[in-house]
Amino acid sequence: MNETISTILRRRSVRIYRPDAVGQAELAEMLEAARYAPSAMNQQPWHFTAIRNPELLRKLEENCKSAFLQSNVEALREVAKQEGFCVFYHAPLMVIISGNPGAIAAQYDCTLAMENMMLAAASLGIGSCWTHAVMMFHATEKGKAIFRELGVAFPDGHQPYAAAVFGWPAEPYPEAPPKNSDCITIMD
Repeated sequence: MNETISTILRRRSVRIYRPDAVGQAELAEMLEAARYAPSAMNQQPWHFTAIRNPELLRKLEENCKSAFLQSNVEALREVAKQEGFCVFYHAPLMVIISGNPGAIAAQYDCTLAMENMMLAAASLGIGSCWTHAVMMFHATEKGKAIFRELGVAFPDGHQPYAAAVFGWPAEPYPEAPPKNSDCITIMD
């Protein structure tokens, strides 16, 4: 099996991180991989906001957790009520990819960029986990105000479409859960 496919099959969502920072060189490689994602008509409608400030991450965590607690999805409310639950899993780095909503496919473009970034991270031994709470919280008026108040700004008119946390895993990757084999149709 080639190295790319091996990395794809090995990557898992990591929810326990060491406190060690992701280095500038690794972050630069991950961002470069993200910028090379495909985008509709090569519009590249994205902007990458990397947050490594622990106090800022703590404040965002505190506020984004409220998005889970106020969600219409019972499973999100229940997980957020668990003692010690941390939306960002104490990861030392979060990247938010915002995009121009006027682009042809901004949401998909930004999501593809995040996947590239998560795969690049896995290839470097860095763990990652998608964090939808950022988009849920930012979608509210309170959320937009808190982001502004905390100084987490996106280019004019951009909105966040993808967010993930990154860090060095504190434990080995778990085994892959069973994958659905009945989801493929090949039409010859």
